Order: sequence, then structure tokens, then C-alpha cells
Amino acid sequence: MKRISLISIIVVITFVITGCVASKRAQLEALAKCTYDVQSINNMLVGGKSVESFDTGNGINIASIPSIALAILRKDLPLEANVNLKIMNPSPTVAAINQFKYLIEIQGNPVFEGTVDQNIHLSTNESSVVPLSFKLNLFGADKKDNYVEKIFDELFKREKSDNFMTLKIKPSFRIGGNNIYYPTYITVDTNLLKKLKI
Repeated sequence: MKRISLISIIVVITFVITGCVASKRAQLEALAKCTYDVQSINNMLVGGKSVESFDTGNGINIASIPSIALAILRKDLPLEANVNLKIMNPSPTVAAINQFKYLIEIQGNPVFEGTVDQNIHLSTNESSVVPLSFKLNLFGADKKDNYVEKIFDELFKREKSDNFMTLKIKPSFRIGGNNIYYPTYITVDTNLLKKLKI
């Protein structure tokens, strides 16, 4: 009798483990098949001032603005904005995102990492817009970089450069009380500033 009970327990455990593995694989595939698209960027500020305020029509001279000039001397010039990210699930499997990390890169260098704690359940062809926000120092976390002139050049160029400012995300789903993250960051947009309307 004990032997039969032990065998039954082993069989149940095997089915549970197999089910978890299958569920994990299905969820990873669903996350991979989702489409991620930046709908818009708004409320972009540089040093607390809207980017529109720098364009006077007579050219841009950021050093002539006292607060910006002082921030440049201190090597502490914040860039912040809100990003609206649309996630759509085209697959037949329900995509359940429990939490995701997002990464902002400038010219391939990570400059900001954030986390969104939001449960998102998307059925087939269902979509959701998730707001993200970031605030970074244009001199880098260690104040050794300088993206100030480059960012202004890109902001007011007619044609934005690919791979200048990139958004990547790493979604996760929950199994057994643990967040299982997608193995790598998914590149969402390599021309993020193009979505900013100035």
C-alpha cells in the first residue's frame, strides 16, 4: 500500500513539473510573439525645461540659458520624459506579464533602467498601453559621458538617427510565486526620439 502511495506521489509530482515546464515554455513563446510599439513620447524636459522652449527660431544656444549652463558646469543635466508603450498579443495563447524591466540606451550605452509593476493579461489580438517614465543624467551616472550636444542635435534634426536612443524591455510572468524573466532584453525602438513631436 505504501509503495502504491509513493508511486502515486511520484506520478503527481512528475505531472506538476511537466505542466510547469510546458506552461513556462508557452508563456515565453507568447511574450516573444507579442508586438511592442512606442505610441508616443510626451512631457520631455531637459534641466526642468520643455524641449520646445529651446527652439527660438533663431537657432539653439543651450549655453546661453543660465540654468542649463550651470548644470553643464556641474555635469548634472537631467533628461526626463514619459513613454507610452503599446503591447499587443497576436498569438492564440494568453500573454500574462506580471512585471517588466525597461532599459534606455544612448548610442548603445545603458543610461537608465526602470521597472513596471503591473499585471497585464492579453487575450488574442488584445492590446494595452503601458506608461513608462525615465529620468537620466546626460553626463552619465558617473559623470564621465557627455550626451548634451548630441541629444540637442538629435532633438531638432529633421531626420533622427537610428540607434541613437533605444528602448528595450525584459518582460516577466509569475510561476509558483516567482517572476520568470524573458532571457534577454527585447529591442522595442532604436529611434525613440522620432516619436517625440516638437
